[in-house]
Amino acid sequence: MLQKIISYIKFLWNSKNEHGVHSPFVFDLVTKCFYDKTKYPAYTTQKNTSKRSRLLVRIVRYFEPKTILEIGNEIELNTFICSSKIISFQAFQTNINASHASTIDFIYFNKNESQKTTLDYFERLLPTVMNDSVWIINDIHKSKENENTWDFIKKHPKVKVTIDAFHFGMVFFRAEQEKEHFVIRV
Repeated sequence: MLQKIISYIKFLWNSKNEHGVHSPFVFDLVTKCFYDKTKYPAYTTQKNTSKRSRLLVRIVRYFEPKTILEIGNEIELNTFICSSKIISFQAFQTNINASHASTIDFIYFNKNESQKTTLDYFERLLPTVMNDSVWIINDIHKSKENENTWDFIKKHPKVKVTIDAFHFGMVFFRAEQEKEHFVIRV
């Protein structure tokens, strides 16, 4: 618990809002998605929708992915998102072929795994990456091991843009973008 408090204080110290963002891509994401105040109907699907869940709804609405691969608890996204095809990692492993892999444009790592397991998933899924792929890694500051995993992902040569939103990190592979890391208050 102390680790998470220290991480949160560091996050607050280093984080910025839209005024500290100089990338047009990230600026649009922050202003049109993260800070969107619209009350979407998906928010009322559950009685106690968390701030993080509402942000996930906005992110999926913003990027409009065709197919979402969710690693871990499938219930979270299925409960809030109805517009995209959501497949579980188990289904991906057993039924997917190369043509299906190219349709996955959004991956949500929703399971708190060991660093080795998360990085194994990361490496195994890299062949599915497209220029506009969006990956979200949950609980990047939950433990020191999770922070180390996040640091490794940020430094990976295929990763171009990362956003630390404290509760999760976003990963983008945009070839046209310079490598850059953002820490954004949501």
